[in-house]
Amino acid sequence: MYQSGLRGLAVLALTWLAGCATEISAPPTAAPPVVQNFVVGPALFGPGDSIRIESVECSSPNFAAGDRVIVRGWYDLKSGPQARLVLVQAHEGGAGPDEVGPHQRMSVTQGVGQFELEGVVPGTGALHVSFYANGRRLGGVYFGTTRQMEWAARINGM
Repeated sequence: MYQSGLRGLAVLALTWLAGCATEISAPPTAAPPVVQNFVVGPALFGPGDSIRIESVECSSPNFAAGDRVIVRGWYDLKSGPQARLVLVQAHEGGAGPDEVGPHQRMSVTQGVGQFELEGVVPGTGALHVSFYANGRRLGGVYFGTTRQMEWAARINGM
């Protein structure tokens, strides 16, 4: 009887812990992403490279902290044999680099291809999809609201 009581208590504790883990790891926004209007902002690339964003789904039209975002489009990498394509954010207020989840990045090789990147907006600023290689940003394109793109243009000297 004592062992079965301990087993029951252990199952209850594990169930509670699993519930806590699920609660903590869930995206901050409960709303599912839906197709949003977006503005394309500054696009800075090396010779021949380009990224074209075709659709953006987001939990809100504000591309705000906690929103889940899915970006789809095309890339053309000509400046090198390979790179990483990454969905990240330039932060207002100069916050440091964000942790990049597995769905926010993909390896690409020279040439043309499609991409789909997904993540949670980490803070206030402007999202961009960019090429990275050898620890350097090779170029990218910003997207979001009009206000966010005005800010991105200012920080990029445009």
